[in-house]
Formats: sequence, C-alpha cells, structure tokens
Amino acid sequence: MLQHSECSQITKCSNEKIIGTAANYDFHLVIELEEPWDSIPIKSNKYPEELKLLPQILAKNKLNVGINYFAKNLQCEKNFTKIFIFKKSLNEFDLYDKLELKIPNSQLNLFSNYCLDYFQNKNNNLLEWVVKNNLTTTEIFICAHGNRDQCCGKYGLQIYQKFTEIIEKNNLNFRVWKSSHIGGHRYAPTFFEAPSMRWYGLFDINSVENYLLRDKKNFLINNNYRGMSGINNKIASIVECELFKEYSWEWERFTQKSYEIETTNEKEGFFVHFYYNLNNEMLKRTFQVIETVPIENISSCGSLEKKLTKQYLVKETK
Repeated sequence: MLQHSECSQITKCSNEKIIGTAANYDFHLVIELEEPWDSIPIKSNKYPEELKLLPQILAKNKLNVGINYFAKNLQCEKNFTKIFIFKKSLNEFDLYDKLELKIPNSQLNLFSNYCLDYFQNKNNNLLEWVVKNNLTTTEIFICAHGNRDQCCGKYGLQIYQKFTEIIEKNNLNFRVWKSSHIGGHRYAPTFFEAPSMRWYGLFDINSVENYLLRDKKNFLINNNYRGMSGINNKIASIVECELFKEYSWEWERFTQKSYEIETTNEKEGFFVHFYYNLNNEMLKRTFQVIETVPIENISSCGSLEKKLTKQYLVKETK
C-alpha cells in the first residue's frame, strides 16, 4: 500500500522532523539548463557538451560543491548561459558570496577550468562574465523535477507558481527558479534561498506570502525549515532552528553568532551554547539536544526502500 503513496505526504503525516537535512556545501553551482530534464540532468538532451566534464573535474579535486540546474525563463537570454555561484563565507552564519554569470555560449568551454581556478583561489577569470545589477536580489530555487520524483513535480510546480504570483504582485526583490533535484524529495515542496542558503521543505503553499513579505509576526517555523548550508554541525543546526523560530526574521540581523558543543553521556545528549549580539549586548543561551526514537519512512514515491531518520528533542536549560 505505502509504495503507491506520495512520499512527502507520508513524511508529513509521520511527524518526522526535517531540521538538520540541509546540504552542507562550501560552494554551490546552479546552472541554466533547458527543459525537458532527464532524471539525471547530465543525461538530458539539451545538456551542454562543454559542461559534461565539470562534475568529474570538481570531484577529482575533492571540492565540496553542490550542483543543481534551473529552467530557462524570460530572464535568460538567447546564446548565453546563466550560472550562479554561491561561495561559503568564513563565518558559518554569514551570507554566501554570490556571483551571477552570463556566459556567451561561444565561451562556455572555458567555464570548467575557470570555475576550478576560482574555487582554488588561483585566479578570477570568470569575473569577466559577472552580472552586477542583481547583487541584492534573493534567489529561490524550488525543486520541480518531476522526472526524478512525482512529489517534486506536483508540489514543487504548485508552489513555484504561487511564489511567482506573489513576487510579481508585490514587486518584491526576489527571483524564483524551477530547479532540478536538490535532495530531499520526501520533503516536497522543497527549496533553498540564496545567498542565505537556508533550506525549506514540507512547505505550506499558504505560507508563501508571509514568507516573502518577511513579516516577523506571521511567518512561522513549524517543521518547514531544513537548516542552513553554512552551519557545519547538525546538532548546532537543530538549535539554530529554535532561535530562528523564536526571533523569526529578526534573527538574521543579529551579529557575532557562534556556538560551542559540549558532549556528555548518551542519556544527556549534547549541550549547545549559542552566543549572539542583540542590541549591543552579548547573550548566551544553552540548549540540551537528546536523540530520541528514529522514524522510518519510504525513501521516495513508489519505492520499497525505507529510510531511517534520527530524531531529536531540544530544550533550553538555565
């Protein structure tokens, strides 16, 4: 019976907590790719020959890079390929550095080596392709990869259309893109926002407007947040969710964020000390994180394979 059910709805009904499932990358590439997409994008008919060795080159050099693809739209130009690069900052809580490139297709063969050099701090040749007029724009990449998983195709497309509608209606400084698989189709609709690199899942379509308008009173974190790519430790990410839930968008404006993790015995779990500056005052908050009973769900739509996911209880200590 379960193999014929939608994986994201099964996850939602099971009360599995999705915090701590955000991908942790030092770099993230998002590449324009004309639809239709194969379930594995590099096998798509329209995949540029000039970029086919790029994943292999990055893997060979042991770089921690995420790659996904976005569909062409009216913001893309004929005879050019748009590519976004997001680069991790030194502080885990800072925005990633954002580059938007518009590369002439006649020069696309140069990109793989230029990209590798940029990641390895050898040169900045790719900066010749930089687009400078969208530096403050927030990019949202929503998985709508139906050939990979039916939940992403169904729920991702619905929420993509809602995002587009609200952004256009309110003339907001956001752009939304249909994305290939980003991981976690069990959490569809799922997306990430850049350059904050915050990831979301099981997202209620009725929350889109409050999310985009950044109303601190109306947007609620309620098992729709997967965490930040920048945070290196899963336990710290789980606690960061509690603070984001408490302060909402005000949390993004706080400075000097850091944490320490104290490991105790298995019964007591972890003690996480979070530090941050609020109104010129350094605060320290301590949370206890205890592993509880894991939850098992199907790994994807139509699959007999099960996935066991650790669950955690978080409580603040005095």
